[in-house]
Amino acid sequence: MVDANTAYTVDDVRRVMPALDAFDVSWLEEPFPAHDYRSYREARSFGSTPLAAGENHYTRFEFDRVIEDGAIRILQPDVSKSGGITEVQRIAAMASAYKLLIHPHTSATGLNMSASLHVLSAIDNGGYFEADVAKENLFRDELTDRPDLLDAEGCVRAPDGPGLGLEVDEGFLKAHPLIEGPGYV
Repeated sequence: MVDANTAYTVDDVRRVMPALDAFDVSWLEEPFPAHDYRSYREARSFGSTPLAAGENHYTRFEFDRVIEDGAIRILQPDVSKSGGITEVQRIAAMASAYKLLIHPHTSATGLNMSASLHVLSAIDNGGYFEADVAKENLFRDELTDRPDLLDAEGCVRAPDGPGLGLEVDEGFLKAHPLIEGPGYV
């Protein structure tokens, strides 16, 4: 899997696609900004590596267009940005009708990771779980329990406690107050 983080032009994708195909890359993630539908439509014909996007698309109404266009074949809604667990379940249901998998984008907090695991556990077209592998991440390591840890079988499972199944450290929240401006957890 390769993430371009919206930094590619159409010509960049045209140049890299043969190498991505040759190395059997699973997908090219976000080569263009989320709403550059024209570039996604053009680039889908450059090779067989699927295009992925969704972390910057919001609600089922935006995903309806993404699915209908057919250029983006790997869907990555972010529970924190796409309208929550229920909205991502709605997106997954629409995608299921087109036999598309949901690989949720996951921000790097224990809250988002747990919510993503619960979504993946509840849908019939769940794909990969995206975990944060940063060496240090206070919002993953100290805000909550670690929902991303592997069990004895090498799997990660949704926590089974009440709600998201996590304990939130209220003291950590007080020590790290909200900063005004755009953001998500």
